[in-house]
Amino acid sequence: MRIKVVLCFAALALCLAASAQNPKPAKDKQTKKYGYQDKQKNWVIPPTFDDADKFDDEGCAQVKLDGRQGLIDLEGNWLLEPLYDDIGKFDKYGLAELKIKEGKVKLYGLADRSGAIILPVQFRDIKIHGKSGCLMASMYLDEPGLAGAPLWGVYDMQGGEIFAPQFLAEPSVSDGTLIAKDITGMIGVADLDGQMLLPFDFLAVSRYRDGFRTLDKNFTQATYTASLNKAESFPQPGAVIPYDPMDDKIRAAAWRSGCIGERLYPNQIRAVTVQPGTGMRRALCAETGIDWGLGRFLRLEPFETEENDETAMAYPEEGKYYTLKAMLYEADGTLVGEVTDKGFLEAECAEGVIYRAGGLETWLILRDPNSLAIPSYSMNLTGYRALSHESVYDGLGLRASDLQELYNVRTYANHLIEIIEGENVGITSYLQPVIDLQEARRMRDIMRPEIFHHDFHMGEVVNCKVRDQGEFVDVELSDQLVCHFEDRFQDPYYRFYGDEIIYWGPHNGRSVRLSLEPSVSRDATLDDYVERGKTWSLVLSLYEEDGTWLRTLAVAPFADYCQDGIMVFRGLDIALLAPAVAAKTTPDGVRVVKMEKALMLPHTISALETFRTRPPARPR
Repeated sequence: MRIKVVLCFAALALCLAASAQNPKPAKDKQTKKYGYQDKQKNWVIPPTFDDADKFDDEGCAQVKLDGRQGLIDLEGNWLLEPLYDDIGKFDKYGLAELKIKEGKVKLYGLADRSGAIILPVQFRDIKIHGKSGCLMASMYLDEPGLAGAPLWGVYDMQGGEIFAPQFLAEPSVSDGTLIAKDITGMIGVADLDGQMLLPFDFLAVSRYRDGFRTLDKNFTQATYTASLNKAESFPQPGAVIPYDPMDDKIRAAAWRSGCIGERLYPNQIRAVTVQPGTGMRRALCAETGIDWGLGRFLRLEPFETEENDETAMAYPEEGKYYTLKAMLYEADGTLVGEVTDKGFLEAECAEGVIYRAGGLETWLILRDPNSLAIPSYSMNLTGYRALSHESVYDGLGLRASDLQELYNVRTYANHLIEIIEGENVGITSYLQPVIDLQEARRMRDIMRPEIFHHDFHMGEVVNCKVRDQGEFVDVELSDQLVCHFEDRFQDPYYRFYGDEIIYWGPHNGRSVRLSLEPSVSRDATLDDYVERGKTWSLVLSLYEEDGTWLRTLAVAPFADYCQDGIMVFRGLDIALLAPAVAAKTTPDGVRVVKMEKALMLPHTISALETFRTRPPARPR
């Protein structure tokens, strides 16, 4: 009992001592200033502040002087001079955020309890990763070509620099490693000692077990072990090695400027003889003699040349000259070689552009990759206009602003990724859906409607626009098929979008078929034949002339309208047409089919039976 009493008195003495050492903020009635008093109302820290907070458990207090905040200790000494618009509370790592406003801009830093500045107040954002033992902070760099969003740097808990600000986004940190994106937009892996483990060569990186999974710019996926050995690697089916700017601003800016850098297929290129005329000109078209092989394509690409080259296009700002070569590639983008070593664009017309190969051969490059697949023919060239090739602006269709904006490092990096993605839109559709045997049998049993057994060819699968006209809808039909793709990779996660014109093959003989795949959506197409209550999605797939499956073009939960040999997928902007579909042509040359709004299809398999490849016979 005596021991308990002694302990109680000891505890009371400690509390009184702590109280004596923890003065309270008080306001002086005469000066209207704040200071700190002990329990006897004696000033232990004179009233010299505009405002004052209580001392925390560690003996620090925030005070305000001349509109700025500072930090003092129990003796009134400055731990942090009153320079800040705000000082945050100390966290469990003993760090407090400092803030200064400069107009509309807010800058942040960090300090510890001793008043030491861990990070100076010059950052736009700060993240504390105490468990990983690092700090991340972002700031704007006043350097040429780096305008835009702030860059992130990495620091240790004492403020020592591990990586200077150089990352486009806050790195992901775990187990002592960083997954970071540099100013080129590519991703790499580093450790907290400042060493690069995997270079900045990847579109996506994710942690996998004790290692990593990666997706590179050629859309090859790989797995790395914890010791960073590559365990496996496999290319994405359908991926193409993209157009290479070769760190040349002209090459980068010219990509997709007209036909430059675009993948050109056999049906698009014809050797031509243009017959002169004062009005409409006529072109005699023949095959070029290019060895197209299986799936090859061609690109027109600018390369540096000499000033005395008759095809030279000047880039006066840098004193360089460029010519336009035709380069042949395998289907996967591997270079086969040069087809022409020089050239320029001589003229343009409504049908395409005229390319002169160094005075040797003239080509007509048609805008539509699905042009006539016959060896020779003649055609009219409407709106023929000669082009100048004195400069890259005239000869490549560039603007000064196109080149100027690429001197910004961020814009240039974004453009390079745009090239990578633009060359590979729709590649995830090259993976054929896997359906188990039971699902395949059920699908075979319910694919009774005629539409599942009909091959749709070029001109029978087209883009469309549906215009609401009250009791009717007008379906405007296009001459082409452009599909919208959303590409997703799960691990590592990557996602991008784009539109692609569908190429119907070197003989225009490919076909599209409709099929099914299981769906969990209640809004999908209902099986009302075999297993009532089960739902399916409708799939449009492209097949080679010999019947080989090529890729998935689109997936829809259901079809919207069907009438007189036309089925409309409004969500896809796609229509399927029977060979005998009759459409009216407007004065603007647009084909239009009028459909009764009341004929909107129920979302069932049996409703698809209303599609007929031939219109029903009329009674006599």
